[in-house]
Amino acid sequence: MNTKLRPLLIAITAILASTPAIAEELQPVIVSADLRETAEQDMAASVDVKTQAELQDQGATHFDDVLLKTPNVNFSGQSSRSRHILIRGMGERDEYTGAPNTSVGFAIDDIDFSGIGMAASLFDTKQVEVLRGPQNTRYGQSSLAGLINVQTNDPTPYEEGMAELTVGQDNLKEFGIMTSGPFSTKENAPQYRISIFKHGSDGFRNNETLDRTDTNGRDELNLRAKLRFTPNQDTKIDVSLIHADYDNGYDAWAADNSFTTLSNDPGKDTQLTNAGSVKVEWKGSPNYVLTSKTSLTNSDMLYSYDDEWSAADWETYENGKHQRSYSQELRWTSTEQSRIFNDSTAWVAGVYASNLEAENTTEYYGTVSNTYSMKKIAGFGQLDFAMTPKATISAGLRIENDSSNFKNNLGEDYSPEETLWGANLSYSYKYNEANTAYIGITRGYKAGGFNPDQPAGTPSEQLSFDAETLMNYELGLKSNFAEHNLKTNITAFYMDRKNPQFDGNFWDGNWYFYTENLDSAQNYGIEANFDWQASKNLQLFGTVGLLRTEVTGTALHDSFELDGREQAHAPNYQANFGAKYRNTSGFYAQSDITAVDSFYFSNSHTKTSDAYLLVNARLGYETEDFELYLWGKNLTDNKYATRGFYFDLDWDGIKNQFVRLGDPRQLGVTARVYF
Repeated sequence: MNTKLRPLLIAITAILASTPAIAEELQPVIVSADLRETAEQDMAASVDVKTQAELQDQGATHFDDVLLKTPNVNFSGQSSRSRHILIRGMGERDEYTGAPNTSVGFAIDDIDFSGIGMAASLFDTKQVEVLRGPQNTRYGQSSLAGLINVQTNDPTPYEEGMAELTVGQDNLKEFGIMTSGPFSTKENAPQYRISIFKHGSDGFRNNETLDRTDTNGRDELNLRAKLRFTPNQDTKIDVSLIHADYDNGYDAWAADNSFTTLSNDPGKDTQLTNAGSVKVEWKGSPNYVLTSKTSLTNSDMLYSYDDEWSAADWETYENGKHQRSYSQELRWTSTEQSRIFNDSTAWVAGVYASNLEAENTTEYYGTVSNTYSMKKIAGFGQLDFAMTPKATISAGLRIENDSSNFKNNLGEDYSPEETLWGANLSYSYKYNEANTAYIGITRGYKAGGFNPDQPAGTPSEQLSFDAETLMNYELGLKSNFAEHNLKTNITAFYMDRKNPQFDGNFWDGNWYFYTENLDSAQNYGIEANFDWQASKNLQLFGTVGLLRTEVTGTALHDSFELDGREQAHAPNYQANFGAKYRNTSGFYAQSDITAVDSFYFSNSHTKTSDAYLLVNARLGYETEDFELYLWGKNLTDNKYATRGFYFDLDWDGIKNQFVRLGDPRQLGVTARVYF
């Protein structure tokens, strides 16, 4: 093990060995992203769940605010929000080809936002679930690396409301309001929940050419509505509607790697999404529960940037997308009365179908436009066999057919089709009420694809890439020491990737981007977390992710030896430790520190980021109806990079490293009122 990881391993050991004092009980958490709703303690998988209380305590209003605090979850700062996410070192850092092929699944209220997860507002959110490792049997081919599932709050049978206002440095202004309740006083009356959240900020950049401070700013609006109907005691219908209007700037790059930009034509990063889902649960006598999930999305996106980052009148890169998708899932879940094999085995079976259509136009030294569609049809199932009251074996299988079609104005036409399968097998043993151990094997998959818009003369074998598969091995221990109010999870994993898909690029009078298969890759490490209610007033918490990666194979266009090197955007460690204090007098205080190791920026050069630390803190006063907080992010004002390139910007034959900086120190005030 790398010597720089030893302090973190020592910290994990000390945490797990500690003996806390008796205090108030920590509440169990139910994970909805599994094939059946399952207690986090009982899931044979590496899961991180952040509840509404935790999100509010951290002041998290977007998934960006908690991303780096999640073990082995990183992102690429290629956009104004975290659209490109990596789990355990696997995922995309950009998307230039017009044919999306994501590795990390992203869902909001049963609506698929994979690859376009910018609209992940966390205002009025019930919980965020991050499942690490392949989740293909649960979520299909877009979740080879893992799945992020955002569940917003449901309507309530009673009236409640909340309003929140935040102001801070960088011209930060946030306002949110929520109302919920029944439509009438009648029994089983329909219920509603409506939330509105508006975010505005300048983006921490000073554009000297235009004498503006808002060219990298954010202007974001999220509207959500939920309706719940219970026509009878056996039927529940949930309707979710989302309107997201993100009109963000993108002026994040400077030739001197500072917060001062010179672009005369700053970019944009916009997303206008209207989406909805209908979930119907029907209890079909005592034998099963039938769940139907239907979703529709319609998104328009624009991504652009000033090519030379200066006042020179060169080209501007501009990419516009219009994307529509539809999905339908039917899932049959057993009840206590319908277990099979002498009432020992619970079961789930289902079918899934989806259709994605997109138009994509890129303006960059010419115009390239394309149309893209993908149809998915899948069947899946899982058996949970209780060998004894303590031992359970779970086995799941998903078979999926993916067919796509791509055409562009360059005359390229691709229509690949393939049938893929994934499976999971796990054994869990509940030693006692406190400790549950598990071991699992999962086969994951990701569809192959094609590389459009390549230069003339490109060999045919470089115009496409094959499907990737991996075997994921996990060993975990989940503990809930109720008498000590301490919860701990620790998971060791090893992922063996075959035909791993890696992105690349090269310059041939223009930049060309492609995906290729290398021979193999390995991703392995440890994920651990603890939550300790040390006393009635004091809570301690922490997470650690340790990761090692390696690549085997020779890249097509690299000028250096990639074989045997670590993968890009895969830091060896990530950690978050903190404490919060809450007094009956209303005083509240919290502080946490996040540590991220250095990592390679790309698979096509050897430049790396620097390791960094981020310190956050909040002080507040809380009553039953009113809360007020003074907060600070990145209090030590550390400079850190979230994306990096290495190329010849000035056309003088000299390559330099350029980085996109994360946000500097920010102070603000948040007030929240309940009514």
